[in-house]
Amino acid sequence: MITRRTLLKTTAGSLAALGAGLVGADEFLYPKLENKADGSRIYDYVYGMPKSEAVDFVLANMSDDGRFCFGTSEFYFNADLIPEIALKVFGDNNPGVDMTLIGEPFDQSLWQAIAAGAYCAHAKNKECVLFVSPQWFFKSGGAQNKFSGKFNYELYRNFCQNTMLSQTTKDKVRERARELGISSDTLAAANQDTPFDTLNDLQIHEEKTLRIRSELEKMIQGSPSKSKARLQGIPTGEPDWEAWLEQATADGQARCTNNEIGVYDSYWEKNKNYQSERGQNFDEAESEWSDLSLFLDVTRECGMSVLMIMLPMHGPWYDHVGIDESQRAAWYARVRDVADSAGATYADFSPCEYERYFFCDTVHPGWRGWVHIERAVYHFVNGQDDEFLGGWGYGNAEGAGTDDMRGIQL
Repeated sequence: MITRRTLLKTTAGSLAALGAGLVGADEFLYPKLENKADGSRIYDYVYGMPKSEAVDFVLANMSDDGRFCFGTSEFYFNADLIPEIALKVFGDNNPGVDMTLIGEPFDQSLWQAIAAGAYCAHAKNKECVLFVSPQWFFKSGGAQNKFSGKFNYELYRNFCQNTMLSQTTKDKVRERARELGISSDTLAAANQDTPFDTLNDLQIHEEKTLRIRSELEKMIQGSPSKSKARLQGIPTGEPDWEAWLEQATADGQARCTNNEIGVYDSYWEKNKNYQSERGQNFDEAESEWSDLSLFLDVTRECGMSVLMIMLPMHGPWYDHVGIDESQRAAWYARVRDVADSAGATYADFSPCEYERYFFCDTVHPGWRGWVHIERAVYHFVNGQDDEFLGGWGYGNAEGAGTDDMRGIQL
């Protein structure tokens, strides 16, 4: 008689052999995830998929100075529009700090918590950065309804295998993923709850791995080449922040000629009448605040020091759409409280709401904004004072923006 146990063993052996065969047949076509890639290129600043889900690839190919930076669409912009992005300020030089970008559009706190759990147990350096977007905390939790489409099995699988995380934290993340539409079968497979779930996981994992590996070659070929300083290993020291800010102002001026609020021309032409923020508030997103706390639980259990980038709101635009300064101030205050409660550091850019060219559009950091952010990251990593740093190890942030857009009415 064939028992259930015998059937499981037979099926498991067959699937394992099939998976091994598929991987073996594919070895000659696609790079292994854990292999070193073309050493003449830099991969930390590549944005989106398949990089962010390829944990072994990122760990094998990130800079020795890389710090995981978890974020979303602020990483989207290229140097043609914003020459001050981190690739140019850090990546083209050799200052001893790199930002290893993880994320893509619409990734919010829960996605970031899972990604942090997948990566941080293997961190070469124990500092990491989270970009916190106010839009995540709009009523109904921002874009939480997109989570089921953004869920990444491989990241969650690595999260489940992280032995540094408590079962309590894993259970909380699992329950939140289920609440946001991820099937119990998928979650059970990644957690390998039963022998049958382990078989399902093997099949899903092999399918995902083959897809990622098939997409990596194109990504590798499109990754930026290392600068001369990088190739030669020449240290360039701390960037000249004042020079970068001066250049940022000039670059912003050149790209923002058809409006008064420092938004690049083509965006303004297309979106000046699009007011998705109108009618929003920060009073109905308790689940997103809980997810943010989950991210901080994950990073704490992984032994990470966290810098939370408090992205500001575009003052003139938010005044225009009816989200006033008092509402915005309440959001900033709560982020500070969450950071303080978790023992995290924050970069508080709320004084920059009216700083021209801090933004490139009505949401994302632009020319001066990126320089401010990079300076704060550099000083955080090196344990130096910075006017915008607050929280653990710094006390209250005391930075000030230029405030040169205050009073503009649209």
